[in-house]
Amino acid sequence: MADQSLITIPPDSSIVLQDYTLVIGQEFLDVETCRRTLKDIAIALHFDLRIVKSDRSRFIAKCSQEGCPWRVHVAKCPGAPTFSIRTLHGEHTCEGVHNLHHQQASVGWVARSVEARVRDNPQYKPKEILQDIHDQHGVAVSYMQAWRGKERSMAALHGTFEEGYLLLPAYCEQLRKSNPGSIASVFATGQDNCFQRLLISFRASIYGFINACRPLLELDKAHLKGKYLGALLCAAAVDADDALYPLAIAIVDVESDENWIWFMSELRKLLGVNTDIMPRLTILSERQPGIVEAVETHFPSAFHGFCLRYVSENFRDTFKNSKLVNIFWNAVYALTAVEFESKISEMVEISQDVIPWFQQFPPQLWAVAYFEGVRYGHFTLGVTEILYNWALECHELPIVQMMEHIRHQMTSWFTERQDMGMRWNSILVPSAEKRILEAIADAHCYQVLRANEVEFEIVSSERTNIVDIRSRVCSCRRWQLYGLPCAHAAAALISCGQNAHLFAEHCFTIDSYRETYSQMINLIPDKSLWEDPCEGAEGGGAKVDITIRPPKTRRPPGRPKKKVLRLESLKRPKRVVQCGRCHVLGHSQKKCTMQNLTLN
Repeated sequence: MADQSLITIPPDSSIVLQDYTLVIGQEFLDVETCRRTLKDIAIALHFDLRIVKSDRSRFIAKCSQEGCPWRVHVAKCPGAPTFSIRTLHGEHTCEGVHNLHHQQASVGWVARSVEARVRDNPQYKPKEILQDIHDQHGVAVSYMQAWRGKERSMAALHGTFEEGYLLLPAYCEQLRKSNPGSIASVFATGQDNCFQRLLISFRASIYGFINACRPLLELDKAHLKGKYLGALLCAAAVDADDALYPLAIAIVDVESDENWIWFMSELRKLLGVNTDIMPRLTILSERQPGIVEAVETHFPSAFHGFCLRYVSENFRDTFKNSKLVNIFWNAVYALTAVEFESKISEMVEISQDVIPWFQQFPPQLWAVAYFEGVRYGHFTLGVTEILYNWALECHELPIVQMMEHIRHQMTSWFTERQDMGMRWNSILVPSAEKRILEAIADAHCYQVLRANEVEFEIVSSERTNIVDIRSRVCSCRRWQLYGLPCAHAAAALISCGQNAHLFAEHCFTIDSYRETYSQMINLIPDKSLWEDPCEGAEGGGAKVDITIRPPKTRRPPGRPKKKVLRLESLKRPKRVVQCGRCHVLGHSQKKCTMQNLTLN
């Protein structure tokens, strides 16, 4: 027998249940609100609801158990859109529902139950949903119900994926209006106008890169695994304090050579429009054929190097020899060709197979001793982690909401870093200041011999280095490679009464950092305030291009063969068992205690 304290109606003919109270004469906004309220009460009190009548003017429901008198009659109020309870028999004599599966726990009910949680956490997983529903409501739902409920809730909160593509032309128009000088372009393909490409670059980012950042760009991509497949491309710079600084972001229907060439073409245009003197860039990437061709075509003078993480992982996976890998890293950071070739000889003695590998990955594209570009100490792609985080956080959002998530994060970065830069009061940013102080500390162990006004001979027990403070050159090459005075340069500068901080590259100064974030990324109005493209065209305004439909690269049904993101050191999660009888997580049907309760 069910606990009567849960289902017995108080003497005033009402049901009190948290925020729900049923009394004769109680009104509901409409019949749908009435249905939802009664469904919530039926689930909470663990009884099945059977609808007797439901039309435009009345709603009658009863307990599904034969002989139970619980019944409610709701009718439309005369001359008003509301409905009110006319009759109510509030007492249950049945035992209620014993198993955890409830007929009223539909996909729609699941969607309403998790809407607030999904709003705060779009990564809320179906297995977490069914566990939380069991804990909070004592109801078991299937994985598919949880998945569909979340999908319906996401659509209610953010719109559908299809609506996102339809909104793209208007979104780009609003972004350009609220951020003058920014780039926001969308392109479609085919007779159906299927989405092909989207490019976003904020004027604030363009200004900061051209006027204050070091001439270094990182290129990478992350694959999108939402309802419609695609790739997120990004070109990112590095600010004075070594934080990543996204310059241009694109979403394309597929990662291809053609799309990389288009992306680099657009990047060249936006830089060319905003500066008269194009800096000679150093570009880092994984150097896939499409990226190599794109850089050679649109940035022919750039130094294009490998990401060291990509090269080192290939070397490690190819040879699987820890001793070789250790020597390889010594070769990577060797400052001179002599040191590098010495390490190569050591590797060849261990394995002759390294020779063809070095032909496949020429040292001129990654080794410190040979690479001609200036990487300022950045040898790996920091943008990779940002892209994968964006792909993880946004893969269940429509495309407009995805770009808004990225814009919000970039706006937050600009605001926080602008405030942080105003609090600093030294010459260099903290990361550069730390390295300069380390160089100054090491400088005291050197003997300094001055050759002339600008040239110095720095003598140590190991070797002698030549420093030219006018050209900002040291024979050890660290000053040129990192943009900051090395210990030899610091010794020379201190000996002649100079401040070593003033001989760092300008891109490491606090003034440069403040200039980088001097512009702001402005807000975009809520979409309810956007002008209808058709209305704008009819009124003589600018027409917002064409109707964009989703790409044809839709995610196939079933479980993905690969994980959404490539994350390092990620252990495979333990599989959670779900009971086939009571649908509760954590045990199988064989160990289900519900069977014993039924037999008893």
